Amino acid sequence: MTARTPTTAYPMTIYHKPNCSTSRNVLSLIRESGVEPEIVLYLETPPSQKKLRELAKAMGLGARD
Repeated sequence: MTARTPTTAYPMTIYHKPNCSTSRNVLSLIRESGVEPEIVLYLETPPSQKKLRELAKAMGLGARD
């Protein structure tokens, strides 16, 4: 079996909460795959409403006020 080389066609961003075990585990898995994501500490730097709408649209979800 050969090691898989990680590739990302797009930059990866994680909206992270350091004191959340799930968030820490996901960040660890991403890093273990060989990817260093952009980390946004969303409680310190919350995304704007515009950014939230863009993210929802990218995921095929609707945004509610």
